[in-house]
Amino acid sequence: MAEKIKSLVFFDMDGTLLSSKTTILPEVSQAVRQLKANGNIPVICTGRAAFEVRHFMKECQIDSLIATNGQYGEFNGQVAYNLTIPGTICQKVLAYAQSRNDIIGFYNYKQIALSDDQPLSRKFYQNISSPFPQVKPDFYQNNPVNQILVIAHHADTEYGKLFPELRFMITGPQSIDTVLQNNSKGQGILRLLKQEHLSVPTYAFGDGNNDLTMFDVVDCGIAMANGNQAIKDAATYVTDTNDNLGIVKALEKLRLI
Repeated sequence: MAEKIKSLVFFDMDGTLLSSKTTILPEVSQAVRQLKANGNIPVICTGRAAFEVRHFMKECQIDSLIATNGQYGEFNGQVAYNLTIPGTICQKVLAYAQSRNDIIGFYNYKQIALSDDQPLSRKFYQNISSPFPQVKPDFYQNNPVNQILVIAHHADTEYGKLFPELRFMITGPQSIDTVLQNNSKGQGILRLLKQEHLSVPTYAFGDGNNDLTMFDVVDCGIAMANGNQAIKDAATYVTDTNDNLGIVKALEKLRLI
């Protein structure tokens, strides 16, 4: 199998594979399918949970993913790894969040549960065009948790100071993705490559801070023109925006399609 793979191409979702309307443009979907037909493996690499991106994967005929910022991985439809945050830590983070009136989202590869239903959390899921999850503050007690999402009134660095065993990544003015310390999208890529014994050229597309670790570990990092300055500075080169077929143009430039 491995000798037939020409390369692995990792795609962030929001702001990258998805348009600003959180859809995959038909030309992008076609390009990813062509990429796969040419002997390359497309891989979703996202902060979202696995179940949230299944329909996008099906649309593009993608069979591999790294979800929840490197905590969960699949290769060719099979689970490659599944890292979880201990319940005792979940409990402490929840208590601190409640003291700030912030909301916690507990994510695993099958479902999400929220600690509270507030206008803030309602607005958050509206903005990413996702259905509002179940509210179950004790979810972590009986279910695995791959990632904690902090929906904060003001995303700041206080969480990271209190919980050094976790890595807190501010992904927006009111959102903090939280995984095990020393884990990230980049570590997820390295774990997948090692587990599947793959040594092929690697590419990654991204637009935000949680994509920087991908660029650290792949051979070629491509930033979207709609991305922030940090990701553009770290990129091998910058392509067009997510709404203007940036992925298609880059795959053509790289001669992968």
